[in-house]
Amino acid sequence: MKWSKNMQQKRLSLSWDDINIKKDYMITYLLYKEGKGIDLIASIRNMTVEKVKKQLILAKSEIFSVSTEEKSILDKMLEATKSKRYEMLSSIKMKDKKILVREIYKRYNYINNPDDKMIVIWIIGELGIQKLIPIIYQDIQHPHGNVRRMVCSAINKIGDADSIEYLHRALLDSKPQVRQYAAKALGKLGNKKSIKKIKSLICNPKEKEYVKRAFQEAICNIERRLENS
Repeated sequence: MKWSKNMQQKRLSLSWDDINIKKDYMITYLLYKEGKGIDLIASIRNMTVEKVKKQLILAKSEIFSVSTEEKSILDKMLEATKSKRYEMLSSIKMKDKKILVREIYKRYNYINNPDDKMIVIWIIGELGIQKLIPIIYQDIQHPHGNVRRMVCSAINKIGDADSIEYLHRALLDSKPQVRQYAAKALGKLGNKKSIKKIKSLICNPKEKEYVKRAFQEAICNIERRLENS
């Protein structure tokens, strides 16, 4: 299924013009459209995260006033709960899987909202299709830490050795969870250079203990692989 021109036009036509007459939930959606995460929107609008999510559902249902059958596979997944996405991926037919991969490839760079981007990166990891990995490399430097963490997670799931240098960069990330996930991925993919880099970081007294454990496990896993290769 294609992402229809009509749906694209509806998205592009939304703006802050005539803001005083906008419905309240449309203001929430405009913030979302600008690339702001749900937590940030909740803070800006002085709302609970749950209320923001409900308003986004209302806005999307109005903007995309089309039947479920007309929505693309990716849009259905973006609107679904995590358990439903698991269900959709586990039962997806090969034809639809190819359509989904093509849609992700075409739309990825136009997805600005970090929550949507995290979902798409998660889908990429679950699909396990190596040709999609290069499109997420740019987001190893994404402003949102959880997006960077998801990139490391997807690389780990797919296991692309060409990703090692990106993971080395992530070892120095400001967010400890990103460093942790980079170490986990390097445990699967890393080389002698990775061991050297991790050893230079593991003695940092300011490092989180759970990150140090991930570093140590990565070193052990890499050494084990190299011994058996």
